[in-house]
Amino acid sequence: MRKTPGWFARKPKNDTRLRVVIFGCALATAGVLMVGRYAQLAVLPTNLNEKLRSRATKQFESEVTLLPPRAKIIDRSGRTLAVSVLHPSVFAIPKRLPADRAALEKIARVLKIPANTLVELRRTKRGFAWLRRHIPPAEFESMGDLQQWREFIGVAEEPKRIYPEKETASHLIGFVGLDNTGLEGVEAIYNSTLNGSPQVAKVTRDARGHITLTTPNGAVQPEPQSAPLQLSIDLSIQSTAEVALREGVLKARAHAGSAVVMDIQSGEVLAMASYPTYDLNNPPAGQPEARRFRPLMDALELGSVVKPLFIARAIDKKKIRANENFFCENGVMVVPGGKIRDTHPHGTLTPAEIIKVSSNICTYKIVQKLGRNGLYDALGAYGLIRSPGTGLPGEWGGRVNKPESWREMRFANMSFGQGIAISPLQLTRSMAILTGGGIDPGIRILAQGEGRDDFKLELPPLRVISAETSRTITDMMRGVVEEEGGTGRLASISGLSVAGKTGTAQKYDPKTRQYSERISTFTGVVPADQPRLAITVVIDEPQVRPAYGGVLAGPVFSEIGQKAINYLNSRGLIRLDPTVSQEIPGPLAKRGIGGDKSDRH
Repeated sequence: MRKTPGWFARKPKNDTRLRVVIFGCALATAGVLMVGRYAQLAVLPTNLNEKLRSRATKQFESEVTLLPPRAKIIDRSGRTLAVSVLHPSVFAIPKRLPADRAALEKIARVLKIPANTLVELRRTKRGFAWLRRHIPPAEFESMGDLQQWREFIGVAEEPKRIYPEKETASHLIGFVGLDNTGLEGVEAIYNSTLNGSPQVAKVTRDARGHITLTTPNGAVQPEPQSAPLQLSIDLSIQSTAEVALREGVLKARAHAGSAVVMDIQSGEVLAMASYPTYDLNNPPAGQPEARRFRPLMDALELGSVVKPLFIARAIDKKKIRANENFFCENGVMVVPGGKIRDTHPHGTLTPAEIIKVSSNICTYKIVQKLGRNGLYDALGAYGLIRSPGTGLPGEWGGRVNKPESWREMRFANMSFGQGIAISPLQLTRSMAILTGGGIDPGIRILAQGEGRDDFKLELPPLRVISAETSRTITDMMRGVVEEEGGTGRLASISGLSVAGKTGTAQKYDPKTRQYSERISTFTGVVPADQPRLAITVVIDEPQVRPAYGGVLAGPVFSEIGQKAINYLNSRGLIRLDPTVSQEIPGPLAKRGIGGDKSDRH
């Protein structure tokens, strides 16, 4: 008899299918959960995701900002004044430094740093720290193999600023700090242009725990679009000015000195020397006097050098005639509030003779005709009460009270340069205006024709006096140097005509509120027949006597002027009209400390 299968015989088959379905659903659910969790941890921008990423970054890498080498700075002839060179720098991952004191001391000896530096870094648990930067290549080689500490010590190349000419034009060029940021001079005012775009480099550990520095896009390589910054100065003329100024300051046993050479036609500064100076490769941190850029920062009462400016203005405004006579009161004149004096008594003089012998009294009489407002307007027109506009740090802009506040004695003193604080750069500019046809050329510290508009610091053309008055006053100023009795005989240059003005003034001390030390100045143009270079020399606090500007500053002017003209002529950069005689009449006084009593201002 055949038996029918029972229900218990079919149950295993259905049970297996159910188990497969349940197991498949479980696997699918687990997969979905795993993918969701992965997305939560690695993909979706959740707080947990960011926290884990940050923890991973701190554990395996750090970031440091690196700058590419700065653009070169060159002179007007293309000679290098500043350049960046890659130097090795050593860094550490402090949190991975060994705890063993002896090991840290060994590392410190090799790197030539204090052992306590590493001990303190070890405690900070930071992700990155520089140990030594811009190491000279020879010294880096002497350290030997640093790979033995590659789990926590690494090396990166950083640009270091090098100044091949050392002290030359140091105040104008300025310098940078460790972070490649300009701190003074041109390096500071054109910092953003000289610097390339910063790059972020990552400090990572490979599978073996070795430290590597990843620099994307060549972070420490020069940027091809970084064109050199071309200054207006000429290295040869700058060197000449600095040498002559230093010798003049030392010979006069002076505190300091300044010299400026400007192209009258373009307004370009060809040299700007300041003494004392310093080596840009080792800027002195604790010597502010050496780092002071005196030609544009010093606000000094330069005395009689301003007399031709005011006399020219009076002639141009037709307040006086060029051949008019003035009585100089035989050396003493009473004015409300006191007396003004000349060094030597004089009777009747013309404007040319007044400039030649530097009469205070007759200059005051001429400025009286110009009037107080006229004097104030002249100061502004010549640029003596406004900033020259170079943009350099610490530039003196001038400061004079309004005319209505002047007492008569102050008005008298201002007419011959007392109570008017101006910088040597401002004075040089005014001399360029006075002798260069009466037009303000502005001041440029970058070479003319520099292609980038943001480098142009020129001022719009401004006529201060007529071309005829400019020629007249320049001829008058020749008498200061070329005629017997002139106060600037020692500023003469053999074979060239010179027009200029001496100045000897007492220096006001704001601490004691008294006048004590002296300032000796000579400013002028060469050649006078075809004015091309305006030159100013200031000897600050000379200790030799007499401390006359013609005696101390005049020979420095002569040295700079002669060598600068010869240099420019030899290179074909200037062409003197051969039909104009450059011979200087009469015998020349011997240059040096001393001289006759006519060199008194």
